[in-house]
Amino acid sequence: MKNDERLHKLKAAIAEWQKKYRVQDGDPLLAALELFHLYIADISLLGPSGASIPSFIEFRNSVESLDQQSRTFSKSVAELTETLRSMPSVKRQLRSFFTTALVLTAFLALVAGILIGKFVWVL
Repeated sequence: MKNDERLHKLKAAIAEWQKKYRVQDGDPLLAALELFHLYIADISLLGPSGASIPSFIEFRNSVESLDQQSRTFSKSVAELTETLRSMPSVKRQLRSFFTTALVLTAFLALVAGILIGKFVWVL
């Protein structure tokens, strides 16, 4: 029950802090606080069964590992976004190729028609 009270007080303090400084929902700092809240909740699940509570250094290492993984994920997302953004330029290049081919074909057909007409009338 004592852990539940601590978690409730933590939630209330975070809500009061958010209201005081007008921090919007979805702010990265709130995400960090939510992560800390989950960490505290995880510790409370261990309970007094004799399990050791992770030290701050272990928590910091976990957060640093999560940060590194999120950076790797962000790089992958950026590369994918860049690839997807380059796709319209490929479509544009294909359209210009087809337009050029159509104009060139029409021009060659016109020239061929003129030459055929010139030689057919001669015969």
